[in-house]
Amino acid sequence: MTSLRGRVVFLSAFQDYRTKKRASVQQVADGARNLGYEVWFVSTRYSRMSRRTGDSRLSLDHTANSIEEVNGINCFLWKTLVHPFASRSKILNALMNKLFTLYAAWPNAQFDEILRSADYVVIESSVAAIFLPRIRRLAPKSRIIYYATDRLDTVGAHPAVQRRLIANEALIHHASLRSARMAKDFSWLGNRLYLAEFGVHHEDFRDIGPSPYINGRPAAVSVGSMLFDRRFFETIPSLFPNVDFHVIGCGEYFSGSDNLYVHDEMTFKDTLPFVKHAAVGIAPYRPAPGVEYLADSSLKLAQYELFGLPAVCPHFAVGEVTSRAGYAPGDMESMREAMGQALSTAGSVAPRQFKTWEDVAERILNPELFDANRL
Repeated sequence: MTSLRGRVVFLSAFQDYRTKKRASVQQVADGARNLGYEVWFVSTRYSRMSRRTGDSRLSLDHTANSIEEVNGINCFLWKTLVHPFASRSKILNALMNKLFTLYAAWPNAQFDEILRSADYVVIESSVAAIFLPRIRRLAPKSRIIYYATDRLDTVGAHPAVQRRLIANEALIHHASLRSARMAKDFSWLGNRLYLAEFGVHHEDFRDIGPSPYINGRPAAVSVGSMLFDRRFFETIPSLFPNVDFHVIGCGEYFSGSDNLYVHDEMTFKDTLPFVKHAAVGIAPYRPAPGVEYLADSSLKLAQYELFGLPAVCPHFAVGEVTSRAGYAPGDMESMREAMGQALSTAGSVAPRQFKTWEDVAERILNPELFDANRL
């Protein structure tokens, strides 16, 4: 039964609502549900090939191609025989142009039925954008929103995705950008650009629990795998033997100094005690094209601000936030200075206040009601 506020379909090529890993799109989906929308979360670009890439959705393979309701959100993981991808090989990339065309038209009655009743379709950055013509054909009256969580160049998307996105710009009602620094990438959308900020579900931060750092030593924590640069942790822990370094869900396994602890991926809730009780937060991004937008869009950096932690990150991710200590990736002395600077301010950073994810969801779905968010 469709909600009076309408059906919202989130379409992602990398995220699934049910995974341990939580990006902003899952949080926005929760916000939309709490506002009274009927919410669907459709995850695409998943196939038998995904086993070779360590896809975070592998634990959900048994649910593929079936609908499951979780936390009041209807979830659908579409699994196909193969899926298109970007490659460093020019030959493979050329072949992928054809596969992107085939994949965009790949038949699936359930996928089509979910979209057919949509009032809003929120397309998360990247490959899901290739479905734009199909969405418009199935749901001619729906509001199609491009939710730009990342720059396509930065995440290594195939050039075909950007070409198709621009070619079908007339089908997009508006784009909600996680950072105003991305606006120049969307000049072709004219005045249809809005800012989508970071949000908080306050209930997630109640009863976080005791510190997992039982030895009483100061701790520095890093959470997540995006553009993870292990060089920081191969170098810095040995220079700060009185600090424990905890790396959570980086997607790699490596060892180092005795004060380095590498943890498997955790649920969002399980990561919170590690962040709340840390002295310093680390965002060890590696350089990539156009990464400056991470200064505004990084969820981990926003969480560090929420908890009042000084942060260590590359210079390109510092932005205008004074509690962040920047470094040059790969430069040992620069990384050491940044770590020392952050430790010297531990405990003195004022927590930042954020909007709720309900506020953010409404601004993504109906941004014309909030003119201050127009870019």
